[in-house]
Amino acid sequence: MNQGYPPGGGYGPPGGGYGAPPGGGGYGPPPGPYGVAPPPAAGFGPPPPPPMAGYGMNPMAVMNQKNPGLAVALELLGGSCLQTFGIGHLYAGNVGIGLAWMFGYWALCAVNFFLCFIIVGFITWPLCWVAAMIISSITANNAAKAYNAKLMGGGMPY
Repeated sequence: MNQGYPPGGGYGPPGGGYGAPPGGGGYGPPPGPYGVAPPPAAGFGPPPPPPMAGYGMNPMAVMNQKNPGLAVALELLGGSCLQTFGIGHLYAGNVGIGLAWMFGYWALCAVNFFLCFIIVGFITWPLCWVAAMIISSITANNAAKAYNAKLMGGGMPY
């Protein structure tokens, strides 16, 4: 009845043990004299990562770049919805220029408001708005590109 079972009915490991792991046993080269594995021989192991072309080997600079398209979108969105220019410059890191665009355009709006009483403001206000939309978007795009070029340690990209 108890054929194939060890005598005594125990459930322990099979007789003889498990033995050494295959391949000489171990998980790598033995530690060196200071308890650290020696470096692998030349030509072995994974290849080193390629250098980042044009970025000066600074991965943090790549992460902190400003998107020129987003700077333009912020200028256009702020200018068309809120009559507020300079938001794209603030995003691109030019706080002084961004605030100058913002308060300068508001001052120009105040002048055009008073010019509306003599009918001229109805012509000059839309012209100033269109000019500000075009010029501020172009300069915000250039400001973001200049910020990225400065971040990478190079000159202007164009």
